[in-house]
Amino acid sequence: MSDILNPNKEISLSIANKQDAEMIRKISHALDSPERIKILRSILYKSKGLQELSTELNIPISSIMRHVDILTDAQLIIINYQPGLKGHAKYCSQTILSFTVSLDVSDTQKESEQEYVLELPIGHFSHCHITTPCGMNGKDAQIGKYDDKRSFFLPERINAELLWFEEGFITYNFATPPEDLGYSSVSFSFEICSETVYFNNNWPSDITLYVNDIEILTFTSPGDFGGRRGTYTPDYWPLTSTQYGLLKKIIVNDFGVYFDGKLVSRSITFDDLHVFDHVAVKFTIGIKPDAKHKGGINLFGKNFGDYNQAIVMKIR
Repeated sequence: MSDILNPNKEISLSIANKQDAEMIRKISHALDSPERIKILRSILYKSKGLQELSTELNIPISSIMRHVDILTDAQLIIINYQPGLKGHAKYCSQTILSFTVSLDVSDTQKESEQEYVLELPIGHFSHCHITTPCGMNGKDAQIGKYDDKRSFFLPERINAELLWFEEGFITYNFATPPEDLGYSSVSFSFEICSETVYFNNNWPSDITLYVNDIEILTFTSPGDFGGRRGTYTPDYWPLTSTQYGLLKKIIVNDFGVYFDGKLVSRSITFDDLHVFDHVAVKFTIGIKPDAKHKGGINLFGKNFGDYNQAIVMKIR
């Protein structure tokens, strides 16, 4: 406690500090109880024994002991022993008067924070297992033959700016950073939509994302978007076909999985991915065999769709 408690009995923590995460969780849990709040209020100016607290607050002694253990674990109180009628008795004293959590990072931290960024063209996939209908387009012309899976293994595939398939998966390998500088999150952003004949703005597709073979989440793409030309879609591509997608982003950090800025799961964290156990981070996009909506996938590069980017990985 001494390293985070100042002389004024104030504690300041930050979500930007990885070492503070567990303490923030413990203190938040300790304060999430009306009875524990009553205990803290009761001992604000005077140390009190467990029996005294039980009598004063009308809380069973067994519950008092449980609450005191939680408050002690969060370092909100300290236990000392004083002589009593039957030996030494436990007395509780409050250790802090103010608790602050910063939800931001300082400018200095922002400037010094290390970020490793790689952008991989959509044609640079390392493996795929797909079903027809499928196809690929480059910036200036189609690549291979439409609805022929062999096209996905042509050398020209590296120039793909739009690719699509009905079911299956496609995998990309991103080189890991040359050294671990205390990274604690990985993110992927990409433009994507469903796939059907021509286009259909109301055509749901359940798309599943994996990192290092760990299933991260499944989201539903609402449609295969068209009706207007995509911002970067080339003129040779018919306006009657798919034109643009949605920019989606997943983040996996110490707190869990975020999708488009919202926390969606706490069951998987950055450490679970074992990023630095491999020479590459494996990112897979696909449609599971048991998906409710098998509505296909369109994946966009820098020169198709509404966003001037391919697949971007950031490790921070």
